[in-house]
Amino acid sequence: MSCVYPKYKFSALSPDIFTDILPGKKNVITSVRSSGREAGIKMSALQPGKQKYHATIFRLLLAAGLVVAVQSACQPPPRFSFAELKNDYRGIDEFPADSVVKYVCRPGYMRNSHVNNTLVCEGNKWSRSDKICIPKLCSYPGEPANGRLLLGEQFSFGSTANFTCEPGHRLVGNSQIQCVIKNGVVTWDKEIPICEPIPCLPPPDIANGVYSGTVGDDFSYGASVTYQCNTVKRGETPFSLIGDASIHCTTVDNLNGVWSKPAPECKVVRCEHPNIDNGKLLSRYRTQYTYRDTVMFDCNFRYTLNGSAISTCTENSLWDPPVPVCQRSSCDDPPDVYNAVKEKVAGNLFPVKTVVTYECKVGHEFSPGENMWHIECLPDFTWTEVSPSCKRVRCPNPDVKNGKHEHAWRYKENNYEYGDSVQIICNDGYAFKGHDNEVVLQCTRNGAWDPEIPECILEPRCPEPVIDHGGEVYKSRGDYSPGTQVRLTCDSGYVLRGQASIECQADKSWAPQLPLCDKVCGKPPEIISGQHSGLETEYFPYGSQVTYRCAEGLSLVGESSVYCTSDDGVNLMWSGPAPECKVVRCPKPAISNGRMTVQRHTFPYGVAVQFSCNEGYVLHGSNESRCLGDSAWHPPLPTCRPVQCHLPVGDDLVFYTQKSWYEVNETLAFSCKSDDHQLVTSTTTCSADGKWMPSPKCVSTIICPEILRCGVPLAELKTVLEVRKLYLEIQKLEKELNIRVNS
Repeated sequence: MSCVYPKYKFSALSPDIFTDILPGKKNVITSVRSSGREAGIKMSALQPGKQKYHATIFRLLLAAGLVVAVQSACQPPPRFSFAELKNDYRGIDEFPADSVVKYVCRPGYMRNSHVNNTLVCEGNKWSRSDKICIPKLCSYPGEPANGRLLLGEQFSFGSTANFTCEPGHRLVGNSQIQCVIKNGVVTWDKEIPICEPIPCLPPPDIANGVYSGTVGDDFSYGASVTYQCNTVKRGETPFSLIGDASIHCTTVDNLNGVWSKPAPECKVVRCEHPNIDNGKLLSRYRTQYTYRDTVMFDCNFRYTLNGSAISTCTENSLWDPPVPVCQRSSCDDPPDVYNAVKEKVAGNLFPVKTVVTYECKVGHEFSPGENMWHIECLPDFTWTEVSPSCKRVRCPNPDVKNGKHEHAWRYKENNYEYGDSVQIICNDGYAFKGHDNEVVLQCTRNGAWDPEIPECILEPRCPEPVIDHGGEVYKSRGDYSPGTQVRLTCDSGYVLRGQASIECQADKSWAPQLPLCDKVCGKPPEIISGQHSGLETEYFPYGSQVTYRCAEGLSLVGESSVYCTSDDGVNLMWSGPAPECKVVRCPKPAISNGRMTVQRHTFPYGVAVQFSCNEGYVLHGSNESRCLGDSAWHPPLPTCRPVQCHLPVGDDLVFYTQKSWYEVNETLAFSCKSDDHQLVTSTTTCSADGKWMPSPKCVSTIICPEILRCGVPLAELKTVLEVRKLYLEIQKLEKELNIRVNS
């Protein structure tokens, strides 16, 4: 059975779980069972005295069941734009657990075959569902002629399709249609538009001309017409077409047609005859010039064209570009100057800034020590004045406010001439504006000072840049204003470490910081007819080395290199005196019975030669000698003496002559002292290398001749007994052989 209480429903799990509770019945609930989403109450019969007791239990169990039911209920299911609940499920405020509701598709949508159309109440929430229904599709709307459809992703219900026309056409109708429902089916809400050609008004008529090129009155987009002027009678000036001959129908707003350009004009154009002073026409002469006639110009000798060389007659009867002007571009030939010779100049044109030089003849000069004079072609194409007296140009007095001449004794009152220079300095407390601490003014050839006379203004100063063993290249007056650059140098014997050029900053400091002066050697000593490798080197710090070399044909006498060193650890000096360049020649080295390896005609200083003797001679002395500064060979030249052999030494030898030395090829006879020795040979000869050949030798006869004939050295025989044994075995073998031969 089932009991229904307001807003809650209880269902029995089996027929015997719930029984009716009726008056007079002896039944009571004995248990309550909750299984997920359902609550069950089991009742059984009670004995008459226990009904009141179990009524209380019934109320408690009923309350527990109600709590379970409240936690499992769902609110009304969600609403969708594409689907709606079936009528059976509408109007219900709450749905118990495991309730199932169904949806149907709204108009314009159809069932999605991949998705269930039901929702289930699970844990007081409705199960999630993808789109149950999907939009229906409209058919392809088509494209208008001379237009196109702007495609979307698909033609689904509610979507729109847009249309546009090709260039030169305009859209008539609706540019956008939408997929809607009509009479229960999806279709497009409007017809597709049409694209019609954009028309133009007829082209404008022109005076004295007509147009052609279009059939009928069709002046739609892209149509073009061409204008031409009317013809005139013979002898009359023809009309000229001014502007573009052809125009075409186009559009700006893609709705209305307009002509691409204004219509041309037909008018009579006459340009005046182009006259050019100091010039001429290069093109053929005409009696009259009309529209678009072109002429070319050129200028006379020593004139240059200013403007365009080509000009065209325009519709306004004017020349464009305007007729040019021939401007003077060269001075006349430079004048002759008495007692002076003009420098030859290539060509016969003298443009502005051309300089011609005059040189006085022998015995003449324009000024003391000056025999050259220059004139220049000025911008007005006249020559600068040639002064026969060659007096120099004068400059005004270079007066400087808050300044003065550094060398007052050189002050010239109104007597400064070309080439004069004046050194200007500012008074104490003032500095030049835009210049260094000292300004040297030069009187130029045009009578002005270069640079312009400076201005002394009051400015802050930097401290004097003082460095040990050094100072400024040009001693300053002590006016070190910001921006002043100072170049520092070191005293002789010192080298600058750091930046030589420093500048006074706005904060009265020098940047970069002041350098230091390190000690150096002075310039290496020079040599006559020679030079050293340090000519391009400015400083020679400790350890620097220079190498000397002499002019061609001279020899360096002495050490070829010197280096910067110190004897006391404080002062630097060169390691030794410089060598000398001398003409040193040694006599040709010649030795009797010998030869030298270097074949030369002359033997200058430093040349070394090697010697060797002829065969049969031996070298006494050094085999190499060198030409030195005293024009002599060192060590002295050797000699070649004949080779000699000493008397051979041997205890067993007897010689028949008793000389101590023997010449080459001299033969010596000898014999052996004892009988138990015999000679290998009885004579020996003195050879070219000072040895006796063959070597005189006496050999013991104890050793058999056969062993001697074997050529085995005696030193290789182990013992005398082994030799003797070998000898006896040989004798025995000989006897056996003789017996066999005889038998």
